Amino acid sequence: MNRNCYLFYGEDHFMIKKETDLVFKENEIDLTMIEVYDGEEEGIDSAITNAMTLHFLADKKGVVIKNATFLTADKSISSQEAEKIISFCEMKLDQTILVIQVSDSNLDFKSKLVKYLNKNIVVKKYVVNDKEFDVYKYVKNELSKHNLKIQPYALTQFINRANVNMDNLNNELQKLIYYSYNLDEIDSETVFQIVTREIEDNIFDLVNALLLEDKDKVFKVYYDLLDHNIKATQILSVVASKFLEILYTKSLMKIKYNKVDIEKFFGYSSGRVYYMMKNASETSEQILFDNISYLAELDYQIKSGKIDKDIGPELYFIGRK
Repeated sequence: MNRNCYLFYGEDHFMIKKETDLVFKENEIDLTMIEVYDGEEEGIDSAITNAMTLHFLADKKGVVIKNATFLTADKSISSQEAEKIISFCEMKLDQTILVIQVSDSNLDFKSKLVKYLNKNIVVKKYVVNDKEFDVYKYVKNELSKHNLKIQPYALTQFINRANVNMDNLNNELQKLIYYSYNLDEIDSETVFQIVTREIEDNIFDLVNALLLEDKDKVFKVYYDLLDHNIKATQILSVVASKFLEILYTKSLMKIKYNKVDIEKFFGYSSGRVYYMMKNASETSEQILFDNISYLAELDYQIKSGKIDKDIGPELYFIGRK
């Protein structure tokens, strides 16, 4: 068995990340020596090629292939790519630790690749047992380890905001613990100040929902932003800027900019640029121009008092693409 190669899979994203970090720590691999590749967006060629190449500044390095959905029944890779992974695992290189992550419990155990990995490398499954897991009790227990107490309403607000998944919950919990050390009791105001989502990420989700005409998600994200005391006019302004970004992306793609070029142009992550390019490919310039013009006029109407600041945005979200 190759104990330098790992497959971590299941719905418990936090435990997968925690176990991955532990593997690299045990192998004394510095964070700067870890390369992460997205299996859905980038495939596996670059990841495996770089896994076979030793970094000249270190004796060991780590390679992570996240979102390896090609190991599930829903997706697949070519036989050549599958053989490339198998060949790498067969080499048993001491200088590289490879971790493959799948955020799904339903691997395709009929495939040759999954059968091989299950038999020849370290495989662990991480599943959240919803019937046994009490998120309220979990949060209170974690806080009590640091001699912290939280008011009942504040606890509910924290879970409503942070309980997107275990990874996010624990990240927000660590922030809450760090900033609450001098408090006798955590109240809802403390939660509101500390546990927030980035407005850019929320509005990016809002724009995607608008383009997909997913009205339920549109209003869910919009009201969440309002709950975070973000003004309606500010939301509309940033939404307009996101439509402009998609328009710019469309223009960059026309002059043959590739994904890496666009990432450098905006300074955004690979995942975000993937969706920007997807939106740019699937959305006409006319729709983008219409939304940008409409938002500019709506912003003027609200600021000049000709339309209510609450009604205006809702009318836009109901009726515009």
